[in-house]
Amino acid sequence: MSLETEIEKYLLEHGTWVSSQDICAKFAVPDTRALRAIGKRPGLCSDFAISGDKGFLHVECASKKEWLQFKHRLRRHGIAELIRVRRLEFKRHSLVKKLKTITTERDSNQILLGF
Repeated sequence: MSLETEIEKYLLEHGTWVSSQDICAKFAVPDTRALRAIGKRPGLCSDFAISGDKGFLHVECASKKEWLQFKHRLRRHGIAELIRVRRLEFKRHSLVKKLKTITTERDSNQILLGF
């Protein structure tokens, strides 16, 4: 049985929130970050549990309120990241535009590149 399957079975049997420290101690996981997704790699609990301040809860054991809080928190985070990318892209575009402006010197008509 894989580690993910063992953790999922434990969370289902437990039926309530379990702290990440408890999961790591029970299953000899060295770092709590391994339970959550990092970059493009899913965490050990990503496919079956929701997470929050209290730890992890199997998605089948979550109440409607707990599920909606989790869902809305992830949605707000995703939207905030998209807004941040748009702002940074705008700054990057305006910086590139400034670097590519060509002006000529008044007296000699030599071309000057703006930096």
